[in-house]
Amino acid sequence: MRISFRLLIYFSLLFLPMLAISHPRQEKEAKTVVTASASETGRKIVADILNRPTGCRYQKACTYYGSLIFAEAVGDSNITNQLAAKYAPYLSGKRKPRSGHVDYNVFAIWPFAIYQNTAREIYLQQAKKQADSEFLKLDADGLTSYSRYWVDDMYMVGSLQIQAYKATKDTLYLNRAARQLVVYCDKLQRENGLFFHRKDAPFFWGRGNGWAAAAMTEVLLVLPENNKYFPPLITTYRKMMKTLLQFQGTDGMWHQLLDDPASYPESSCTGMFLYALASGLKSGWLPAGEYRENISKGWNALAGYVTPKGKVKNVCVGTNAKDNRKHYLTRPKSTGNFHGQAAVLWAATAMIRLNGER
Repeated sequence: MRISFRLLIYFSLLFLPMLAISHPRQEKEAKTVVTASASETGRKIVADILNRPTGCRYQKACTYYGSLIFAEAVGDSNITNQLAAKYAPYLSGKRKPRSGHVDYNVFAIWPFAIYQNTAREIYLQQAKKQADSEFLKLDADGLTSYSRYWVDDMYMVGSLQIQAYKATKDTLYLNRAARQLVVYCDKLQRENGLFFHRKDAPFFWGRGNGWAAAAMTEVLLVLPENNKYFPPLITTYRKMMKTLLQFQGTDGMWHQLLDDPASYPESSCTGMFLYALASGLKSGWLPAGEYRENISKGWNALAGYVTPKGKVKNVCVGTNAKDNRKHYLTRPKSTGNFHGQAAVLWAATAMIRLNGER
């Protein structure tokens, strides 16, 4: 009995500390959430963009703008210089962007962003022409005559005019952008907070809602609270953000049709929503306790859709508005599509701003 008692004491002393260390409760308390590096993810995408031919289509302009705000967030002037060099053919007149449509004019967010980083007047002059030409004629609502009342227009017009305001500090552009968004929200936002692609295309298309979320974010980031458009816009924004939490997939992604979990997880809308959500959390528009976990989960999921070579997977191709549910459900997915490259760069930038990562 004496030997058995000594053995019992010996084994107790040997194994009790180990049992304490592996106690499930202690493990849970020590566990931390690992967030994918927004800086590393963004740099992979920028490297891919810099190695691809330059173009003036809206999704490319959005990607170049995304690269420039990312460069500013990480403090990398080399990226800015390379994006400025890519703009050289337009600066010299060898290439000319098109105008006369919201999808064409938004090209100017690229030179506006270069100007804000370099202060070279020639970039401002070229960009300003596009912003001003958009409002030479007005429609019945007092908006640009280019208005189609597609949800996409919220970003195409709103972002262009707000970049013009940021570059010139002229409130004419600020109020153009804010008014455009408020009118579009009145026409396209539904009771649940989401947006139809168009009134006669009554579907909650993922990227369409992403354009709305990103546009409101761009404007709210600089819109003073005493501006008459701030109260309706922040109300609309918050209503949408709250609803987005309900439609986020269990994997952290949002889907091609937001209210159809059987539709595929789509990267461009997820990136745009994260840009809006993370910016809202950083700016104090949203309560951290309600949103931070969803933002972290979404970013970790989205970063997993970026290949080692910096190409974003599961990106819906360009999509026209149609009154046909099957049209949205059967839109092909692509990899490296500029819609996705832009959106994930926006999201990465917002995550860097939120978390202080460089």
